[in-house]
Amino acid sequence: MGFMDNVKKWFGAAKEGAADLAEKAEPMLEKTKDFASDAMAKAEPMLEKTKEAATKAANTVGEKVAEMTSQKDDAGGGGAVENAADSATEAVDKVVEAAEEAVDGADG
Repeated sequence: MGFMDNVKKWFGAAKEGAADLAEKAEPMLEKTKDFASDAMAKAEPMLEKTKEAATKAANTVGEKVAEMTSQKDDAGGGGAVENAADSATEAVDKVVEAAEEAVDGADG
């Protein structure tokens, strides 16, 4: 029976140690949650501004692309202008998509 008593003591001590550790960790966990909430609250307006700026940039580039495309048509073609317009459109789409993902990630 002596062996079983020792095993019970070890498990009892381990259980008490785990409870003490959990009790000590709880305030740190609360501080971490508060910090994360504050950080998200501060970051959200910046993410919205980023999304707005990316959208504005996309609109501006879209207008320029349309302008370049019409100039290309007026000039009778122009592969370089078309390639630049396509590249600009793709780049802006990626920026807008990244900004939207950042905002969506912050919300979730």
